[in-house]
Amino acid sequence: MSRIALGVGVVAVAIAFGVGGSASAQEKMNIAWGGSNPGGVMYYMVGTAGTIISEKLPQYNITQVTTGGSTENAKRIIKGELDMGIVYGAHVFMSQKPEGPFKNGAKGTMFRGIAKAYKGPTYFVTLPGSGIKSLSDLKGKRVALGPPGSGTVFNCSNIARAVGFLDDVKPSMMTFADAGRALGNGQIDALCQSSAPAAAVKELAETKGAIVIQYTAAELKAVTTQYPFYNVATMPATTYKGVPARKLPFLTVYWVAHERLSAKAVEDILNLVYQPAIRKRLAAGHKAWKQMSPDIKNFEALGVPMHPGALAYYKSKGLWK
Repeated sequence: MSRIALGVGVVAVAIAFGVGGSASAQEKMNIAWGGSNPGGVMYYMVGTAGTIISEKLPQYNITQVTTGGSTENAKRIIKGELDMGIVYGAHVFMSQKPEGPFKNGAKGTMFRGIAKAYKGPTYFVTLPGSGIKSLSDLKGKRVALGPPGSGTVFNCSNIARAVGFLDDVKPSMMTFADAGRALGNGQIDALCQSSAPAAAVKELAETKGAIVIQYTAAELKAVTTQYPFYNVATMPATTYKGVPARKLPFLTVYWVAHERLSAKAVEDILNLVYQPAIRKRLAAGHKAWKQMSPDIKNFEALGVPMHPGALAYYKSKGLWK
């Protein structure tokens, strides 16, 4: 099955072959991997890993697909438009019912786990001098909730709903980079981000200063009570210049594949990316890759199994528990 490459290719596609097909010295297996749009953590994670995999394993041609983020990645894997994606655990879980953004659609029974990618916090950012000191101060303000179809919109809407101000903000849907520029230019009052460190927030912190709004204990409890797939953890003070440590709601994010992706491809890729030298390169491309781990039990609790290629790799390393 040939495919027209979607998004920005990490390595140019010379010849289009079917996903899961055999690879020879002349042929490459094309693997479409969904991340997010520029400025988002998933975009840089996929770009970094895709480049390394295509370089070190030339039998696989990784195409970085620019998307809105987790929600779109999940939907496009379900439709068969992507071979791999970075997807929130909550979306894997909700797609099995299906509910939320997957309501009335096909179930995500084709999801297969490769690894935990990272745990990401959801937080609201404003600038010094905005007068915004708390989440309740966002009422009536112009707030960017993320790109259309993204997991960021999903997370930010959940948080705002649980805390009680979703219906009281003036929402905008825009890319992470556009939101950063809009906040810096005074076109919006705050933006919401659901990963860290994020390039747009990092740039604001280093050029204009950034304030990550602190949740109260009651607000954090409201979030985790209404949405149990979030947990409270601390974003360290080293994340952004001038921003102190913050307790925030976190969500686990996974590297997943469509069930059709060959077991050999997944095992080959994991054999590469878990090598110490490669892990250092991944982390240099984006800090979130430092968190990569099997996380098998937690992933399978979402309702789908790990990929057979991942199973083979983790068993060979004694990591299957």
